[in-house]
Amino acid sequence: MKINIITCHNVYNYGASLQAFALQHYLEQRNMDVEIIDFRPWFQRGRYDLFYLPKVNRSYKYTQWCPPLRFLVGPIVNAHKLRTFGRKIRFDRFTKEYLRLTPQQYHDSETLREVPPEADLYIAGSDQIWNPDMYNGHEPAYFLDFGKQTTKRISYAASFGIDHIKQHDCEFIKKNLLHFDAISVREKTGLDILKRIGIKNAVHVVDPVFLLTAPQWSNLTKTASQIKIPNYNYILLYDFVNDHKIGSFVKMCAKQTGMQILSVNDYRSIPYADQNINNAGPWEFISLIEHANIVISNSFHATAFSCIFNKEFYTFPLNTQQNSSRMTDLLSCAKMPERFNPQKRWTSNIFGTQFMETSIETSKYFLDHHLNINFIL
Repeated sequence: MKINIITCHNVYNYGASLQAFALQHYLEQRNMDVEIIDFRPWFQRGRYDLFYLPKVNRSYKYTQWCPPLRFLVGPIVNAHKLRTFGRKIRFDRFTKEYLRLTPQQYHDSETLREVPPEADLYIAGSDQIWNPDMYNGHEPAYFLDFGKQTTKRISYAASFGIDHIKQHDCEFIKKNLLHFDAISVREKTGLDILKRIGIKNAVHVVDPVFLLTAPQWSNLTKTASQIKIPNYNYILLYDFVNDHKIGSFVKMCAKQTGMQILSVNDYRSIPYADQNINNAGPWEFISLIEHANIVISNSFHATAFSCIFNKEFYTFPLNTQQNSSRMTDLLSCAKMPERFNPQKRWTSNIFGTQFMETSIETSKYFLDHHLNINFIL
């Protein structure tokens, strides 16, 4: 069977790259012919573009008046991107070596509709592809509006990222989901959203990274070129925005344990960390979590991999966005709600293994069931 997946696969985000790989790898293990549609809309192409200026930037209007200014102003505004350019190199290597992409790259939904890749099954993959507070949630391609009508369409662990959607987004989302043969979402709050807009029979499943076991992830990371893992006990910090509250908590944990703080960074270094890693790729990210003693983050996938490797971990909201329901839903399923936004350090590390194993088996059944192309609802 030929399967095409569409998801956020190349945005220089650890979770996005790893969830895309996990779903692809799981399906390939079942002898499926899998390709990820190389869909790169405009809002996903500016991460390491030194000449990219977002519309909210003050200099943007001047470059509209005089376009050549973009080549002068852009490198000045984006100079900070060079500090983490090493991670771009590792991400690009990961994408090239481990993600099987369609030969054609698509930059907009129109081109995808005009020249769609042919497949027996389309899957709208995981991550926040349906979040209406982001550009993703308004992109028709993520709702599989391309290809032959006879091609089966399902979603796997698609996420709204938020626990409610605005009224004016309801009609667009419902209209674009009616042609799906089956729908599964990553959060139970996603099920509630679907019910409110009149879509029933959706299924709750786990993020694709849970489809692979800890030993599988560990073996995969050994095939990659890794940064040197410290040989001392450390607290791994993954904080997108240098949050004060996280900083206070991390420092408290470091003082209580005597451990060093190691920060893996997306954008900038963390000033209070004992060691900053600015060049980690997806495999290195997993290894750093696997070998950490404590993991502290405001990241869904750092939380997910902490669960997979049964780590002591603490998760905080990402205070620049209203998408914490992703983390609270996961921690509720794992029966560890106290790990979210903690006021003090917890020492208990009991993971809800049985509950998660049941959820994982349900998720695998959903996928395996729909790999039968003759299945009709």
